[in-house]
Amino acid sequence: MKKRILNFFFYVICILLCLIFLFPFVVMLFGSLDGETKYAVTLTSWFPTQFSLKQYQSVLSVGGRMSRWVLNSVIISVIPTITGVFLDALLGYIFAKKRFPGRQLIFWYFMAAIMVPYQATIVSNYLLYSWLGWINTYWAFLIPGMWTVLYMFMMRQNIAAIPDALLEAARIDGAGEWRTFLQIVLPVSKPGLSTVAIFSFMNNWNNFMGPLIFTTSEKMYNLVVGLSSLNQQSASFNMQMTAGVITFIPMFLVYMAFQKYFVDGITVGSVKG
Repeated sequence: MKKRILNFFFYVICILLCLIFLFPFVVMLFGSLDGETKYAVTLTSWFPTQFSLKQYQSVLSVGGRMSRWVLNSVIISVIPTITGVFLDALLGYIFAKKRFPGRQLIFWYFMAAIMVPYQATIVSNYLLYSWLGWINTYWAFLIPGMWTVLYMFMMRQNIAAIPDALLEAARIDGAGEWRTFLQIVLPVSKPGLSTVAIFSFMNNWNNFMGPLIFTTSEKMYNLVVGLSSLNQQSASFNMQMTAGVITFIPMFLVYMAFQKYFVDGITVGSVKG
């Protein structure tokens, strides 16, 4: 009986926490569907008195600009995600399973780079990209985004959990390094690859500072920066919530597609034994 009571309170607390965490998303959705234009809301006035799609119609009415912003977001999100997943896995495999002079020194040099805030490198990056002619081009996002130190570290931890005996068996069967990596390591590392893909896509899709600084024309804006410019023209609560919903949908779809492996990718390699 005592256990049932404890379980009851446990589930009640979990449900309450879920409602608290879901509340901002509900406000965002209802705010985008509110037919009455609002410039400020309170805790009791966020629920719409009438539902309407006029905010979405207003955003979509920009026509060609919106399609170009979506295309830019897809390019600077999908391509770095694909290249990043492959190269992060490859580097993770090298640092996890290979032995070569200077391996630890190089690895900790990469780890030290994580400690440098992105904002601290903005000026130097801008000067470099300007010298290379990358300002207002896709190269400013595709080349630096080919791989990420943090995701390489995640893949190293993931691949380190693969038994060495499995790789040795592949080599005994005549598999070379590339075949071992492509046919053994990558399939076994699906949870980690999926996790890196989700994080990489979310980070690139939500990238605001980079496109804002490294692009100089409206046609090169990504969706986040483009919708932000629309918010400045009509800074209503409804428009801001509509922009939030539009940018949230692709990330939600990507997460739903890879959620099967998401938890495994976070926890694998964290416990030994």
